[in-house]
Amino acid sequence: MDWTEKQIIATLRFIEQSDYDEVKLEAGNLKLHVRRRGAPAALESEAAPPPASHAAPGQRAPSPRSAPLQSTAEIAIPPGMTAIRAPMIGTFYRAPAPHLPPFVQEGATVKADDTVCLVEVMKLFNTIKAGVSGTVMKIVAQNAATVAKDEVLIIIEPQR
Repeated sequence: MDWTEKQIIATLRFIEQSDYDEVKLEAGNLKLHVRRRGAPAALESEAAPPPASHAAPGQRAPSPRSAPLQSTAEIAIPPGMTAIRAPMIGTFYRAPAPHLPPFVQEGATVKADDTVCLVEVMKLFNTIKAGVSGTVMKIVAQNAATVAKDEVLIIIEPQR
């Protein structure tokens, strides 16, 4: 399918009105990569996505649909701390695959461009960057749980 200029403009307007920070689209002869300036999230379709099940062998994986969405109003961000929030509703993953170690642990030092987790939406795995250099103080979200847009995932104490 060949895309017309009108279809491309309509697609860009649709993306602009969405809540996504970054979109990568490949359809036919069209390859489109759009990122809002300063957006901490990055879509990585090239990365090997984690399998759907993050359960240990013999255990059933938690259903993202059955996990309650956590209210961000319940989470107090201590003064001077930075909250990494979910850029969209999706499933939170701490590691790139069940058999691999998590991207970060509490107490770990991170740089602004370090990947700290993934949020999966409709089989698209979005890497979430720290956005700030510092120390991971708390990992709030539960692995393989559904997270809401703007929900606090991780709390970082910025480097001084």
